[in-house]
Amino acid sequence: MAAWAKAAALRLLRALLTLLAVFTITFAISRLVPGDPAALWVGPRPRPEEVERARQFLNLDKPLPEQYLLYLLGLFRGDLGLSIRTHNPVLQDISSVLPATLELVVAAFALSSLLGALLGVAAAARYRRPADASIRLLSTVTASLPAFFTGIALQLLVVGTGLPLPIAGRLSPEASVLSPITPLTGLYTLDALLEGNLPGFRDALMHLLLPALALSAYPFGLTARMVRTMMVEVLEELHTKALTAWGLPRRLVLYKYALRNALSPALASLALSFSYTLTGAFLVEVIFAWPGLGSYMALSILSLDYPATLGSTVVVASFYIAANFLVDLAQAYLDPRLRASA
Repeated sequence: MAAWAKAAALRLLRALLTLLAVFTITFAISRLVPGDPAALWVGPRPRPEEVERARQFLNLDKPLPEQYLLYLLGLFRGDLGLSIRTHNPVLQDISSVLPATLELVVAAFALSSLLGALLGVAAAARYRRPADASIRLLSTVTASLPAFFTGIALQLLVVGTGLPLPIAGRLSPEASVLSPITPLTGLYTLDALLEGNLPGFRDALMHLLLPALALSAYPFGLTARMVRTMMVEVLEELHTKALTAWGLPRRLVLYKYALRNALSPALASLALSFSYTLTGAFLVEVIFAWPGLGSYMALSILSLDYPATLGSTVVVASFYIAANFLVDLAQAYLDPRLRASA
């Protein structure tokens, strides 16, 4: 336990230093972007005195090192600044759109992880058989397609075949009126279930299906291939063959013993899958008109709203680093050999 605690402390320190580096880089980039934030804050046809007041209000009149320190202090207080486009606190804007992104990311990650792991185990159990080749081909194809292409292809497929699936938005206008969902957590499917609103749940789930499928394609392929590779190695080890020789059921050997030993190295692919779904959600949200953090950031970039763009980048980077940190801890806990390499 002491070795695991030491490994956890070192990994936490590395994660915090990485986060600080991300903060510094994003701040530097925001100051290199062309344009005058103070003039954008005032609006069209700004007068010089209005621009000067805005510059003082936004602390742009201070030296760059002082601006950086104020920026870091604000981050530690949870202050991401004010949006130039909405004039609202960036944290308030992000808090209103983040649940939509989290719902999409969690659905895509759960779908890709579950299906990828199951098909990876199935492929390893049928090593070098037609089923194994088919699963490997499927995982290669899905991992090769970018999320935006998969999303557009799914939309064209639905429109071309007349499938009764929505291709945009989170909730239909009819459901918004007839079965409105009270936002408790901001996750429409969960909120509808908590309220017992089954019509609203069905509508929200139907809207979630296509973007989640588009976003889960690459992580599914990555997870399936990684789990298959690790499972093949574990199944070839002597102790696993001994379990089969002792007469244990094949399913028990696969899912209780072999999968546990293959899980630690496969966790790295799960971290990559989560990170991809988080960053890949941006393009998918734009394609499916999903009102999440990706759509918010796209509008912020187009309007040169650097505080909102900077705040969104910081939030995404924080989730990314936190996910990798948790996977590092899980791997160190499952595999004692990794604790020494912290």
